[in-house]
Amino acid sequence: MEGRNLFQRFIGVGLELNIAGALAVFYTSLQDTGRGFEPNPVFWKAFLIIQMTFLIVIPLVAKGRTLAMLLTNLTVTSNNGKKLNFIQILLRAILGFGPVIWTGGLWYMVSLITSLMDPTGRGWGELVSYTTIKQRNPD
Repeated sequence: MEGRNLFQRFIGVGLELNIAGALAVFYTSLQDTGRGFEPNPVFWKAFLIIQMTFLIVIPLVAKGRTLAMLLTNLTVTSNNGKKLNFIQILLRAILGFGPVIWTGGLWYMVSLITSLMDPTGRGWGELVSYTTIKQRNPD
């Protein structure tokens, strides 16, 4: 398990989802849809937009690192050791988080199993985007 950073990744994803959820709740409360605690489509749209922003926009300005990686001191590189390019960031966001949306979160289990089976601990998002997550070296 050493070198896989699974615990840090788990904590980081949880924090990232909680922050996206809190921002979506705040946005939804500003909209005053009158639905109260009933399922609210405004919340889910806001949540998905915020989460995809966390997965695409932040990595573009933070050298490929998502909010979760920034919070847990992890970094991501291309499998060849270079910095991520725009296509890899999009692949990580769309093919990495897209199935999570379509399966209602169950895809996280596939990614967890993939991380446990891969010798370097790469999850589904890293496999499809040819990237590796590792501990960030102090500068």
